Formats: sequence, structure tokens, C-alpha cells
Amino acid sequence: MNETHLALQAATKYYKRVKAVDSVNLEVKKGEFLTILGPSGSGKTSLLKLIAGFEELSDGSIRLNNQDITKKKPYERDIGMLFQNYALFPHMTVADNIAYPLKIRKIDKDQIRERVRNILQLVHLADFADRYPSQLSGGQQQRVALARAIVFNPPLLLLDEPLGALDKNLREKMQLEIKHIQEKLGITTISVTHDQEEALVMSDRVCVMNRGRIEQISSPEEIYQKPRNKFVAEFIGEINLLVGQITATEGEKLVVKLAGDNSRSFYALAEQSLSSKDVYIAVRPENVQLTDEAGAYENILHVIVREKIYVGDSVKVKAETSYGEEMTIKASTRHTEMLSVGEEICVGWNSKDATLVPAET
Repeated sequence: MNETHLALQAATKYYKRVKAVDSVNLEVKKGEFLTILGPSGSGKTSLLKLIAGFEELSDGSIRLNNQDITKKKPYERDIGMLFQNYALFPHMTVADNIAYPLKIRKIDKDQIRERVRNILQLVHLADFADRYPSQLSGGQQQRVALARAIVFNPPLLLLDEPLGALDKNLREKMQLEIKHIQEKLGITTISVTHDQEEALVMSDRVCVMNRGRIEQISSPEEIYQKPRNKFVAEFIGEINLLVGQITATEGEKLVVKLAGDNSRSFYALAEQSLSSKDVYIAVRPENVQLTDEAGAYENILHVIVREKIYVGDSVKVKAETSYGEEMTIKASTRHTEMLSVGEEICVGWNSKDATLVPAET
């Protein structure tokens, strides 16, 4: 999976004076599942439209399979697409919907029947070939749309918010189902979503966008555990960002003094080169532990409980430091039963459970 399958170079798109996509350089490997993630207005959908050919580049280039497709029309790119609304033909059966891309490509009838039969088995709809879209559930309709998008063996599959119309339980099931089909076929896939969980579950890599630019592109684990800046840290899941300043280095650890508490040293790992000593200690709520032992963790902080929120498998404790900075702790329900609002508690974490991000971003 080392071969570059899709390459965008300095891809730029203006809508009048607004720069929706700002000089994006992106390489997608053959067989990779890449998710473009970002808030509304980040440029992710515009980027997908540029790849699909629905919008023209203002500047830059796009190459697919080492061929320049920058000026090609959508139908000339031969790319498979799955939309949020599925866009199935209501007057056609499941089999006919799936066969449609093959018919317009003038594939032999016997080959069409064989391909449709195989793809129906792949998406677990072999018994639904003669049904119409109105007779299917939302998840079944989505599988038909997916089958139609891949039946002609496209060089690239684009997914535009593919799970947005499904309820939570079905969405979680379809995340894995689409991922398994993609892996089995080995098809290079780019998905666009604003759903963080979807991106983390389905992707080989996640590309986080903001204001038309790529903020970070990494594996799901690295995006979550080692955000490169404040935007990524805050956008992906919940996180505590404690303002501080680097004062020393001890081996691979950096010593940080918090802005509101100069009396204590805190330790964290820097996963990137930092040009400034002004930083945030970034630590996830699940990595902050309740403790009554001063030496149990490298980093110890006293906070006041402000709120407890029951979320099923755990309790979120909203707390506040003595100098007014907010913190969130995610703890087991059995550990929080005795906590009271207004009570001072001790929390801790180790350096490996936190990272530093530059304060200027």
C-alpha cells in the first residue's frame, strides 16, 4: 500500500472571493481508506467535489493512477460515488439499480448478470434482487447504493456523508460493514464526514481540515492521542488543555509550569518540535485519574467538583482548578459515588498520557 493512487498538488478552489480549498497537497495510497474530517465550512465537501469533477479547480492539479484528471469531466473520471441520500431509482428493482452503471457502459448482458449476482452476495442482499427501494430499510437501501457505486470496479470510491441518514445503532453497524467490504475489494476510498467516531472507526488515515487547509493527516490513533495543534485537539473528542510554559527538559520529558500554578512542575511528552515555550498540556478525560496518593502519578492536581454527569458506562466529572481553569474527568461510576459538588479532589496522570501542543495555534 505504498503506491500513490491519488495525488492533489496545490489544489485551490475559490467561490468568488472566498477560498474554500487553500493550496491542499494530498496523497492517497492504493487501497487506503482515507476520511476527510472537519466542521461545516472547513472545505471537506468542496475538496471531494474537486476530486469527483463536480467542481473545477481554480489552481493546482489532480492525478489518479498517474494520469492527470484535472480537466476531465465527472463521467470521464469513472469514479464511484455514494451519497447521503442514496439516489436510487424508485422504479427499478435492486438488481436493475445495481446493473445501471454497467448498462450505460455497454457491458455484455451475461457479464452484467454475473457481476450483479456477485455484488449482491457481497453486500448480503442476494434475496432482495427483485425488490424495489421502497420495500427496503434504510440500511438495505444504503447497501444497494454502495453496490451500485462499486459494481463497475472504479479506480476510486468517494463517500459523501454516507451514514448521515441512519440511526445510531445502524450507523455503527454499517461503519464496520462498509470497512470490511472496502478491505475485501482493496478499493481506494475517500470519505467525507463531520462524525469523529465514524472517521476513527473506518479509516486507515484521517485528514482533519479547517478553513480550507489540512491541519493534520495521521492514523486515527495518532490524531486522537497526539494532536498537532489546539484545533485538532479540541475537534477530536473531549480534551483538557492546560495553559503552561516549558521551563526545562528531563530526558524525553518536558517540564511545564502551569500559568495559574507556578509552585508545581508538570511533565509531558512533546510529539513534535515546538518553536515556543508557551504550550498547552493536552490530556484526555479518560487519562485523568482520581487519586488520594500524592506519589501515584507524575502529575498531580487539586480540583473542585462542579458537576457530575452520568453517561452509562462512566461518569463525567466537571471540575475547576483553584485558579479557575476547567477540567473534565471520565471515571468509573463506582469511583464517583461518594463525590459531592463543591468537594476538593485530587487527580493525576502520567507524562505518557499527555502531550504538548503549541499555545499559539
